[in-house]
This record gives sequence, C-alpha cells and structure tokens, in this order.
Amino acid sequence: MACIASNPALDIKPDFASPTFEGLRNRIIGNSQTTHAEAANELTVGWQQDHDIHVTAWNQQATEDARLAAEQAQTAREVLEQEEQTREQEAENERREAEKKKPKINDFKVGTSVGNTLTPRPSQYAIHKLKSFEYVELWYFSPDGCKETADEAKSSADGTFVFTKVEDFVALKPVASFKPSRKAIQDHNLEWRQFDMAKNSFLLYINKLNWPKKHQRAVTMFFMNIVSHPQRAEPFGERALLLYAARVRRDWHDTLTLDNAFDISMFNPTLLKNMAEEVWNKLRLESLNEVCRFHPTLNTTTSNQHFLFLFLLLPCYRYRFLFRFHHCFHLAAATTSRI
Repeated sequence: MACIASNPALDIKPDFASPTFEGLRNRIIGNSQTTHAEAANELTVGWQQDHDIHVTAWNQQATEDARLAAEQAQTAREVLEQEEQTREQEAENERREAEKKKPKINDFKVGTSVGNTLTPRPSQYAIHKLKSFEYVELWYFSPDGCKETADEAKSSADGTFVFTKVEDFVALKPVASFKPSRKAIQDHNLEWRQFDMAKNSFLLYINKLNWPKKHQRAVTMFFMNIVSHPQRAEPFGERALLLYAARVRRDWHDTLTLDNAFDISMFNPTLLKNMAEEVWNKLRLESLNEVCRFHPTLNTTTSNQHFLFLFLLLPCYRYRFLFRFHHCFHLAAATTSRI
C-alpha cells in the first residue's frame, strides 16, 4: 500500500444530504424509487467504510514507522556504544604502552645495609657476551679488566657515542661498550692469580644473569677441576692448565652454538697431557732461540744443526732438567768458540 501522507482519523465526514451532493444523489436515485435521504445515507455508509479502511491502514503504518524508528534508534545507540568502547580500548592500550615504556625501578628491602664487599663490575661488552651465552675472555672479570672499565666510564664524556635501540627507545651509548678492549689478555696468557680471581667474578655474574642452573654447575665444576688439579705442582703445570682452560671453554661455547655441546665439567687428562707437551715444546724452542742468539756460530755447521734438532725433540718433562741441559749447552758452546 502506498504511504498515507496524513492521518485519516482527522478527516471530517461530508454532509451528503446537503445541496452540494444533490447531483450525486440524483445519479444514485435515477429511475428508482429511492429518496434523497436514502441516497445520502448510502453515501455516508460508503464513506464511513472507506474511512475505516484508511484509518486501519494508517494505524498499521504508524506502528511500522514506530518499529523502524525504534530499530534505527537502537542501531544508533549500539554504534555509539561501540565507538565509545573502541575509544576506551584505544585509550587503555595507549595507557598500557605508556606504562611499558615508563622506566621501571625494582623494590628494595628497608633497613638492609650494603655488603662489606662490592663485586667489581666488568665492561658492558663482557656483560653483553654473557647475556648472549657467548665466549668472553676472563680478563674482563679480573681486577685489571674491571679497573679498565672504570677508567673508560670516567672518560666516556669525551668519548665517541653511537645510537642504539633499548626496547622502544633510541639511546646513546659509548662505542667502548660495544667493542672489545685492546688491553684484553687471552686466557692462556693470564697469570695464575689473575685467572683465579677472574673466574670467581665470572661465576658470580653468570649467576646474576640467570644462566641455567645446569650450565652454572658445569662451569663451576670445570674451574674447580682446573684450580685443584695436581698438575699445578709440576713445572709450568699452571701454564698447561691455563691453556687447557682457555681452549676447552672456547670450544664449549662454540659447540653450544651448534647445539652439540659436551659436558665441560668432565676433565680430559689426555688433552691436558697434550697441552703440557705443547707448552714444553714452546719452552724448548724459546731456549734454543735464546742459545742461538747468543752463539750465532752454532747455526753454521751441519753437526750443530743436528744437535739442536735432537735437543728440540728431547722430551724434557722437568724444568730443572731443561735448565741443566741448557747450562751445559752454554758451556759447550763457549768452549767451542774458544777453540
């Protein structure tokens, strides 16, 4: 049905008995015996029936319009509520992101004093290596290495800086914190005292940085095996142990990267024996070079060259024997030169 523009209930019923509708009544009467009153009554009844139909249709239309309007209003409210929820969610997300970016500070125990000793702090380079479970020289954890870090920190104001990303921020850091120190000493070249003190600090820091307990126990046992090994009592035994510790620890980190690492806490005496032989060979070669430097004529004859070669191959496993041999060789060389 077409849309009804106005409310038919407001329509006024015409007076069909008035002269205005006389022509209409005459057409209804025609040749019949119907009176004007009857014709006016028929017109009134017809109008009333049509009026009732339009009123009913109007009421239905009004009901439907009201329903549609209510649905539209409900939809509009839902849209507004959804937009409001979206704005609130966005605001909450922004608040959480801002909370994440806000610098955090941990709690402290009230009434607790600082300890009697402070652990020396290694460089950021060494700390970064430990956090990444990568190999780093023990020198960085020695008193000399930590002192070097403190000296670099004092001069950082005049140093070179680079940009770095810290979480969602861009910060400036000294270049020195990303580079190895030029003063770093390889583990096998450390003095035993340096090694002993550095490994203690190293063990403290792998605990602070929450290395897996299994790895901490293995590394601790590894160092205990080194410092308590009877080879230390032998001549140059500590040098052999330092060489063993340096190479085994580096190889362990390399194999960790490849996911086929061995148990570093298991000591290999055969490997140590090979390391000790390597140390002795180096010492014998250094002694030979020293002898040749003071007695150049020893290099001029084939017999002397053979003698030096046999000396190099001689398995001198005792320091006193090496130097006794060295002393005798000096005497022989001196006698030869006089002759």
